[in-house]
Amino acid sequence: MTGLLFTLVWFPLIGAAVSRLAGRMNWFLAGAGMNGLALFIAGVLHIPLHAVLFVLGVAALVIVVAKLELPARPTLKPADAAIAISIVLLLAISAIKPLDDYDGRAFWLLKAKAIAHEARIDGPFFHGETAVTPRNEYPLLVPLDAATVMIAARDLDERHVRWLYALFAIALAWEVRRHAGPWLGALTLWLPQIAVSDAGGALTAYADIALAAFITCAVFELASESPGALRTGLWLSFIVLTKNEGLPFAVVLLGVSVSRLRARAILAATPLGIAAAALFLWRTRIDPTDEARFTLSALPERLDRLGDALLIFARHAVAFPDWGLFWIAVFAAGAFLAWQRRWRPLLIGAATIVPMIAIYLIMFVVSDWNTADLVNSTAPRLLTHFIGPAMLLLGHASREND
Repeated sequence: MTGLLFTLVWFPLIGAAVSRLAGRMNWFLAGAGMNGLALFIAGVLHIPLHAVLFVLGVAALVIVVAKLELPARPTLKPADAAIAISIVLLLAISAIKPLDDYDGRAFWLLKAKAIAHEARIDGPFFHGETAVTPRNEYPLLVPLDAATVMIAARDLDERHVRWLYALFAIALAWEVRRHAGPWLGALTLWLPQIAVSDAGGALTAYADIALAAFITCAVFELASESPGALRTGLWLSFIVLTKNEGLPFAVVLLGVSVSRLRARAILAATPLGIAAAALFLWRTRIDPTDEARFTLSALPERLDRLGDALLIFARHAVAFPDWGLFWIAVFAAGAFLAWQRRWRPLLIGAATIVPMIAIYLIMFVVSDWNTADLVNSTAPRLLTHFIGPAMLLLGHASREND
């Protein structure tokens, strides 16, 4: 229970402090993002991670106490019963089911254990001196959060961090509830790919739901009446450090922010630029291992693969065991918004989804992997990344007017 109690207190505490300074943000997600961002930058600068954690905790406590302001109590709706049931089930299953997914344990948790043990992000482990280091260049925000829990528990046992991944899904659903409505928040936790998938679901140690949660926060921030430049920039910086797909996602969202923030987009670009620079600098200090290789120069000669990649990807979007009718409903919502000429949510949603799908398709085509195998193994998780813009479209389509 040490891991659960620490996770429930530490990340919301950090997030509450960030929210006091930057404006209203999801406490858990802002805390998880800022914790990972601060530790990553400290690691690049070779500042002791334990000292950074101490300073983060003290500073957060001082800020929260000095500016104590509890969030407004939400008005409960009938749909919240479905959310509550999902939360109870996720936490109950997390209490008894060990993390046994391959990618989570072979890549992400292995990095978390190394960081907790070495208190460095470029120590012996990342140079292959103590163990095999698969996917050595993967971004480290989620492993740093997991390592924080392990450091607090003074134990590298994976049981201490299993709650973290369920809470990312719960926080994602809460953001959808707050912005798109209670029923869509409930739907988020009932989607099979989120609820029960053993490849990227809430009961696994993948980073896809965390990435989806940060993207969701950024999308809803940009779609709000008064988007905040600093809040947008923080979400973008968290996105960059969560997965390899985060950097192009953040660039796409930064492009969207230009139309919403105007000159203030420079402020949003600052945290993004810092995170990206830190990521690139860190990668110069370690060696790549078995990262997937993409050769864009090979695109012209491999364009014949594009049709197959698109078809297989589309099949996964309509795969009932993973998504039910979700993506069909999203497409219908987009068409309805176009018919109603409600352009802002439609353009923000489309400007996020369409370019990223194009990027994913290009990566499928130019990869050295067999195209069908690559799409089949990654498409369900990649679709998770679009939960935020999809819920934006569904939320606005379900309202009578904006």
